[in-house]
Amino acid sequence: MDDIKISLDAPGGGHSPAIVRVDGVVDTMTAGELENVMNSLIEQKRFNIIVDLGGVDYISSAGWGIFISNIREIRQNRGDIKLAQMMPSVYEIFELLEFDSILGAFDSVEKARLDFRGGQEAQPSGEAIAVLQAPIEQPPLLGKPPAADSVPSSAGRRWTLEAALEQICRHDPFLSTAEIRSALAESPYSLQVGWWTLWRRLRTMDLGTKRQRFALSRRQKG
Repeated sequence: MDDIKISLDAPGGGHSPAIVRVDGVVDTMTAGELENVMNSLIEQKRFNIIVDLGGVDYISSAGWGIFISNIREIRQNRGDIKLAQMMPSVYEIFELLEFDSILGAFDSVEKARLDFRGGQEAQPSGEAIAVLQAPIEQPPLLGKPPAADSVPSSAGRRWTLEAALEQICRHDPFLSTAEIRSALAESPYSLQVGWWTLWRRLRTMDLGTKRQRFALSRRQKG
């Protein structure tokens, strides 16, 4: 049975970061508890937050969605969320989702705390801003494949999502997921695709990483 344990260390005064320690599994069954803690901190106007994930061995899309859905409001209030002590298996998914362009990750809580003390407010990159400004989509149910997407383009051709993704990845395999999503929305594809749906489809097509997309590009050229 999935379980989660959350402890909070929120010293008063100034901009001292609140430390949220999480142990266990963060999935659809337990993510609500973490979301309640994060929302409570925001309601208290505690916008500098360190999430210690040293005891977490799995985070589902529902769990990652908590951080992404909150980061916009937190940064609007000159705060930030910093993740600390991720296990290698968790960090691998963090990188695969390309959240490393949105959230800072640190080896220890102390390094995250020192980063706050540096007084340098974290600024998202250009591709991160594209993700943050996009509507937050409900994470998909695990094991449920996304429906096929196709709409008429401005040129009259109907592009399937798979065909458009192959075309875009062949042309430039080094685009980020956010940049791929932007390219899909433009002519000639005109496909409006949710971020989580896109991520799932890229993984299904073995195009979830830039290395895989580069391999596709090389195969086509060969």
